[in-house]
Amino acid sequence: MSDAPKTPLLAAADTRTLGSWRVRVGFTSRAAGNLGLHVDDELGGGMDASLVRTLNHRAALEEALGTEPFFYLNQVHGVQIAYPEDYAVESYAPGAPQERTVERARAVLENSPVADAAISSEGVPLAIMVADCIPVVLVGERVANWQPILAVAHAGRRGLLDGVLQQTVQRMRQLGAEKITAWLGPSICGSCYEVPEAMRTESTELIPQVHAVTSQQTPGLDLPAGARAVLEDAGVQVSMDCAQCTFEEPEVYSHRGFTNRGEKPGRIAGLVWLLKRGGAPTGAR
Repeated sequence: MSDAPKTPLLAAADTRTLGSWRVRVGFTSRAAGNLGLHVDDELGGGMDASLVRTLNHRAALEEALGTEPFFYLNQVHGVQIAYPEDYAVESYAPGAPQERTVERARAVLENSPVADAAISSEGVPLAIMVADCIPVVLVGERVANWQPILAVAHAGRRGLLDGVLQQTVQRMRQLGAEKITAWLGPSICGSCYEVPEAMRTESTELIPQVHAVTSQQTPGLDLPAGARAVLEDAGVQVSMDCAQCTFEEPEVYSHRGFTNRGEKPGRIAGLVWLLKRGGAPTGAR
């Protein structure tokens, strides 16, 4: 990962070269700030102040990475897929500094498609938000014109069990993706994700690989193991190079860290964007 983008705003990153394209993959750290408009970061000023801070965080991230605006979703632990080509960039862009108001933040949130995966066949930068669930970034090689197909998916327990990853891979293939690689980003590990016994039983019946026992010898779920198994069964190459436990790693946000340890709330994001080799980022439409 020597060619990965280097910035403290990313907890982990990778780069792949596909034909004339360089594909950038990244997973943000706490240094990037809370990226979820629906989350009160509890840094003062109430929800209105948090909304404006989040727009500024998104803009700062795009500036640091040199990208066009990332396409964010209104995630609901489902299996719906959204396509950024169906939306005007202005509907999700953070805007110029003077435009980053509470009203704009609420409009961006309201206009965000209700979905838990996104796919772009035109190189639009994509983002998926998490705080213990798995942020999955997928890249499909398309030999017909070499422009990769980009995708992101939110694989929480419910979405993973309901097939969000399989549906995303299937749709990518329908759009022409041949060889697909997936990166699993920071998420809670099986040693830390304690659940009721009944929930473990239900989940294991659907995906046996999620069965886990926590470090406290209680029932647990290993969502990364389940996601990896599902993806590999679908013929996807899986990279775990960017995986780390959100509950154990203080560099990233954790929902259980917020509820169990009183940490500040927030959402990190899994990101994917394109660079033309020797050129500027793609994504402008």
